[in-house]
Amino acid sequence: MQQNKPLISVSNLQVSVGDKQLLSGVSFDLREGEMLCIVGESGAGKSTLVKALQGMMPAHCDRFTYAPSSTEVCGAVPSGLGLAQARWVMQDPLAALNPRQTLGRSIAESIHREKLSRDHLSKRVLSALDDVELTSDFYDRLPSQVSLGQAQRACLARALIARPKLIFFDEPLSALDALVQKKIAQRMESLRRATNTTYIAVTHDLGFAAAYAEKVLLLREGTVSAYQARTAFFANPQSDYAKDLVAAAQSLGALPEAAA
Repeated sequence: MQQNKPLISVSNLQVSVGDKQLLSGVSFDLREGEMLCIVGESGAGKSTLVKALQGMMPAHCDRFTYAPSSTEVCGAVPSGLGLAQARWVMQDPLAALNPRQTLGRSIAESIHREKLSRDHLSKRVLSALDDVELTSDFYDRLPSQVSLGQAQRACLARALIARPKLIFFDEPLSALDALVQKKIAQRMESLRRATNTTYIAVTHDLGFAAAYAEKVLLLREGTVSAYQARTAFFANPQSDYAKDLVAAAQSLGALPEAAA
């Protein structure tokens, strides 16, 4: 992968709602084509961080840069920072899809601003379906006519068809059974490498992070407990909490052998 300047860089991000501090002192850099896994227990601030990065939560920082928009922000992080080029794959694919729209139409909506001809649009959607290993007949199926795994593949196709620089994933595999999780995770990874797309994934699954992340950001009670390259995180975690978490995952057999 290209090791150029960071695609996104965050320094000392803070998020507060009223008198409650939700995130404090979050910093990281992520280069084009890399994958960052944000891990931690429920309530640690993982989803809050993703929302803050997209300008959906009131946030302040010492520095926030996003290379495609050539924007650098100090202070309040505004909405529409340039992350309109990013896409988001949510935890529940059926909730993310319009139940009255076919998968093809839902995927096509992601590029409606391109004003393509009907034939060109259809070809792009069919190509996106093929990228996630769904056949052309899924174009006309409703979300109620597909499995959870197939619906999640459609959501991935909807994100990828726009050719974004950055995709956010919020627990994208948690609603799926283990076999489907593995298939979709492998497909996500192969597409990331093929397109050099940057991923930021929220996950509870340390096994997923150990298999696919370049970097791991561990949150605890709204602060960074560890931020390391994947190999360093699993071999020599920075904090006692990180050590305990990795040890627990190892004892439960939740990590691949290379990370254990």
